[in-house]
Amino acid sequence: MRNARRRRTEKPRLAMTPMIDVIFNLLIFFLLTPVLRGPEGYLTTNLPREWGQGPGPSAPEWVKVELVERGASGGEVEIVFDGRRVLPDFRALEAELRGLRARGLAPDYPILIAPTAGVRHKWVVRAFDAITAARFRKICFAVPGTRDERKGRMAS
Repeated sequence: MRNARRRRTEKPRLAMTPMIDVIFNLLIFFLLTPVLRGPEGYLTTNLPREWGQGPGPSAPEWVKVELVERGASGGEVEIVFDGRRVLPDFRALEAELRGLRARGLAPDYPILIAPTAGVRHKWVVRAFDAITAARFRKICFAVPGTRDERKGRMAS
């Protein structure tokens, strides 16, 4: 009975050493695990600053790749190459551009990617990938809009 009373009167002690060890281990873990990387998918580009109507080119100064939304959801895209031909896919776009390079078009010749307003970003990136795969270095982007709006801006 005396032992039972003695146990009740003793205050429980908190062992601080294991708790400090755990805190230091967590601190070391969280300091060493983060991986510091640069921003993913960062493309250095010169985008147009505004929608204003500028002077249109007198002669074609670039090869134009238009991306036109097909369907209401934007799940598909139509590729219009240089205002004349509709290409079936991005491999055909790359083949056309490689053909231009083989005929002597310089790698610094500007290629303009002109999407309509409903075209998803992934299609613009795929067009960009096809153009860089064809070894062109100067890639420009048009402000997204409807196809008719762009014709009006370019023609004036």
